Amino acid sequence: MNKKLLLFCSGVMLSTSLWAQTKTISGKVTNASDGTSLSNVTVSIKGKAVSTQTNPDGSFTIKAEPGDVLIFSAIGSKSTQQTIGSSSTINIALSGSEEALGEVVVTAMGIKQQARSLGFAVQNVSSKEISESNQANVVNAIQGKVAGVQVTNSGGSPGASANIMIRGGSSLSGNNQPLFVVDGIPIDNTTPVSQGGLGAGTAPASNRGVDINPEDIASISILKGPAAAALYGIRAASGAVVITTKKGSSGKGVITYGTTFSIDNVNKLPKLQSIYKQGLQGKYDPQSYLSWGPQFDQSDKIYDNLGEFFQTSVSQVHDLTAGGSTERSSFYASASLLDQNGIVKNMDFDRKSFRLNADHKMLDNLKIGANMNYINSGRTYFSQGSANGVMGAIYWPLNVDMKDYVNDDGTQKLLSQNSDGAVDNAYWTINKKPITNKVNRFMAVGDVSYDPLSWLNLTYRIGTDYYTENFQSVTAPTSQTSVTGYLAESTATNQITTSTFLANAKRSYGDFNFNLTVGHNLESTYRQTTTSTAINFIDPDFVGINNSIQSDRTVSKSINRRRIMGVFGDLNMDWKNIVYLNFRGRNDWSSTLPKSNNSFFYPSISTSVVLTDLVKEINGSESTGVLSYAKVRGAWAQVGKDAPAHVLQTTLGTYINDFTINPRGFITNITDYFGNPNLKPEFTNSYEVGADLRFINNRVGIDVTWYKTKSDDQILGTRTPPSSGSFLAYLNGGAIENKGWEGIINIQAIKKENFQWSFDLNFSANRAKVLSLPGSLDRVELSDAWVTDNAAQAAAFLNGTVFGINGNVWKTNDQGQYLLDNNGRPQIASSMQLVGDRNPDWIAGITNTFKYKDFGLSFMWDFRQGGDVFNATAYTLVNSGLSPLTQNRGNIVIPGIIESTGQINNLEIPMNQDYYQTLYAKNSKNFVEDGSWVRLRYVSLNYKAPSSLVKKLRLQNLQFTLTGRNLLLFTDYSGVDPEVSGSGAGVGGSGSFGFDNLGVPATRGIDLGLKFSF
Repeated sequence: MNKKLLLFCSGVMLSTSLWAQTKTISGKVTNASDGTSLSNVTVSIKGKAVSTQTNPDGSFTIKAEPGDVLIFSAIGSKSTQQTIGSSSTINIALSGSEEALGEVVVTAMGIKQQARSLGFAVQNVSSKEISESNQANVVNAIQGKVAGVQVTNSGGSPGASANIMIRGGSSLSGNNQPLFVVDGIPIDNTTPVSQGGLGAGTAPASNRGVDINPEDIASISILKGPAAAALYGIRAASGAVVITTKKGSSGKGVITYGTTFSIDNVNKLPKLQSIYKQGLQGKYDPQSYLSWGPQFDQSDKIYDNLGEFFQTSVSQVHDLTAGGSTERSSFYASASLLDQNGIVKNMDFDRKSFRLNADHKMLDNLKIGANMNYINSGRTYFSQGSANGVMGAIYWPLNVDMKDYVNDDGTQKLLSQNSDGAVDNAYWTINKKPITNKVNRFMAVGDVSYDPLSWLNLTYRIGTDYYTENFQSVTAPTSQTSVTGYLAESTATNQITTSTFLANAKRSYGDFNFNLTVGHNLESTYRQTTTSTAINFIDPDFVGINNSIQSDRTVSKSINRRRIMGVFGDLNMDWKNIVYLNFRGRNDWSSTLPKSNNSFFYPSISTSVVLTDLVKEINGSESTGVLSYAKVRGAWAQVGKDAPAHVLQTTLGTYINDFTINPRGFITNITDYFGNPNLKPEFTNSYEVGADLRFINNRVGIDVTWYKTKSDDQILGTRTPPSSGSFLAYLNGGAIENKGWEGIINIQAIKKENFQWSFDLNFSANRAKVLSLPGSLDRVELSDAWVTDNAAQAAAFLNGTVFGINGNVWKTNDQGQYLLDNNGRPQIASSMQLVGDRNPDWIAGITNTFKYKDFGLSFMWDFRQGGDVFNATAYTLVNSGLSPLTQNRGNIVIPGIIESTGQINNLEIPMNQDYYQTLYAKNSKNFVEDGSWVRLRYVSLNYKAPSSLVKKLRLQNLQFTLTGRNLLLFTDYSGVDPEVSGSGAGVGGSGSFGFDNLGVPATRGIDLGLKFSF
């Protein structure tokens, strides 16, 4: 009996002891220099796969056992360790500012790593920086903030697309934009290049990143090189933009409401000549839309048609969020409404967004989470890129009132150009030719995290991004088409479903720490588009597909499928958190490549050494003098890229060749790319080295990176010689090289109790060169990046730039002298030539942030040096006779030689309509300009109400903001703005940036904001 009692008591005592082993440790992490709270500090248990991060108020909780060692780590400070004893509260003070402390970076698949351990360049953009820029499109919010990242807006239209490129481009004709990832799952940020039969140059669509509500974003990590993005696979060959959304904050629930009202105006308009009025060949013609007539009389009225066409736009944003957490659960919910009007009447963009994030610890070692986001967006805009588009206002003769555009019977008053036909009045366009786009989008993520052992974590995540897009383009009767009314409608459904499994093991052996992650990833993409068209409306006032006879209607359907399966591994090793070594590898299987080539493996290796900690370890000293922190890093990586979907076989078209004895309904589609069943993946090899240095107690930070990438076996969608039997085809071949420098400087210039000033600078320079092309090709032309009248296009040139401008030129000899005809007139060369390089010499951004008591002020200067722009607006004005250049209508002697005689030319030719339209306009070099700029991207002033007032109002926070956007622009560019992308962000390869193609002008605006919490 006594033995049984003894065993029972022993069991109770042992159970009690074991039960007491695990307990909740809580505390707060503060800044040792000023006592302020530090958020995003990683708190982990040494040797175990258990970690957490401090909340915005610096607090944390973590489950641990007595004797466990807690590690408090952040970049810029040596990791602080604390052994758990009897106390359940641990407060830690870390040296260095929050900016210097840098936190944890989300690198891939939701994997979090200490920034100090990374052997490659990663840069973060905080929620504060995003909100300061006050941009509706999250891509634009990154402008000027990240070294090596070039963002180009496509115009001042609400909902306009924005193009983003990281370290140049890895593909000559394919997608060069980075992968977008939200809360661990890839999402769609594509921009259609054609909808309803309209090409990108005619109606640039929105990039789908515009659906993301910036207010929901907690942080953005920019993974710049293949080494950083390797685990995401082939879709991240051009880098990745990893977005983490907000979660519930610690403690009781908080509700926050914020609103912003904005006013925008056109920033700049091109200058027009007001000496010559409407007409042709020097004679007045009241029916012409050109301005080649006689000079204005003193009694003639001159109308400001272009200036009066634009209006002041008013926009508003409303955001409502609620969040909170308990010891085991957290939640965050948001609702947002954006209503944005344009600087052109009837142009608008609206977005409604609802988000819910929640997670719950079902057990101490089992956590589940869910993330859902619904977006409803709509946009109204108009065609552009020609006289019949919204910027047709630039054509209108100044002696004609453009607002008087409707006849008594409701038809359009027309102006024409003889047999070349008439053009639509810009007011007719914005009232009778609308383009509308409506999107319903749902993004959802679910994940389960399980720790079967203290050193092992298993995570499964599944997510989907699904949206339906309804597009409609209407052309009313009496518009300048060959039909009496035109309607195009398309409905597209797009879904990306991603499944990811991760197993992560962490173990320590003495001074060595090991972290191994292995995983499996499956991604399936499906897109279906149905397009219907109708012409020749029966009822001119009714818009509908059925408003035409059956023979005037068409219906087409396309389906696009793609599946990628990958397995990967990520091994991190370090010695005393000082010397780090990382190995990564991934193997993908892609459905877009032939079976013999659809499996490919690509590895990466990177290392970093924290030199200051190494010196301290060797010398046993805690100080390295003025140098607070020094890290060197290096990485090599290879990443693959597959082909577009459905290009292995040649497509068939429904062309009825009824001129033969045996008509066939399905024959080779000669207007589409010929298929290539022998395609193989292209690969990019990347090298980079860098250093991160911080001085004077982390007050000054310098980060520099040099990189070089080479992309081989390019998968090119390009034009082919007629001898090949095809017009367009996909080929393997060619190589491009990108190399450059990136630099980041962070300075905390002043840090007093009531006044702080910080200064951030980022700089980058990239050179992109075409090393080889397949066969006899000397260039790769981009069919989607033409400007008006096919005057110029984007092209990559062999042994030259990837970002070239291909244009018409005057004929010259080997010495560069113009070869003229017998009348002293220039001759147009038989083929287009390189006339400019759109790649800037360097880009930079400088942000200053001041804080005085309850006031904050931040502003950013954005710089671009070099980079040519083709000014198609100037080209259009020359052709129409409204360019200031055409004021000179005398005579000129073109310098050069007469080709037939070799004699120096001394013959005069008249500078008349024929000269400007058929000679001057045919030399594209006349319209290539330097696109350098210095601009004040934004100024943001905020005031945080004192706590005494906040308490009286029974609030937790009250803040006012005043922001000015695009306030100053210094540039020699004669057009509206050198930051242009003529065909939008959807164009592959080198894109369409650097082409000013009669788009809606850029805007400048002022925002007034209010935010409070309770």
